[in-house]
Amino acid sequence: VDTRTTVMIKNIPNKMTDQDLLSYIEDVCPRRIDFLYLRMDFQNGCNVGYAFVNFITVQDLLQFAKARLGIKWNMYSSEKVLHMSYANYQGKEALIEKFRNSCIMDEREAWR
Repeated sequence: VDTRTTVMIKNIPNKMTDQDLLSYIEDVCPRRIDFLYLRMDFQNGCNVGYAFVNFITVQDLLQFAKARLGIKWNMYSSEKVLHMSYANYQGKEALIEKFRNSCIMDEREAWR
């Protein structure tokens, strides 16, 4: 039985914000994630196409994957299709530790 709950969501439309992504996830799994980090390009203010997300349970992750994996985003005139893979770091605590000393902490508070 696979107990991993942390994924990298890939092929995110570059104009999408962290709040857009959170809404997109919560349309399927309301309040069922406890960590989201959408990687941003500090120069242009757009995301770079991937995010780390930790779902609270494996069932939450599976529910999201069944609903969204392999489906076009259908926003921002993007033809991108959502892909996911398991993240190297698993769980909220491991993600917090990984990003604790990241350069993101020196950027806009909204991006932390």
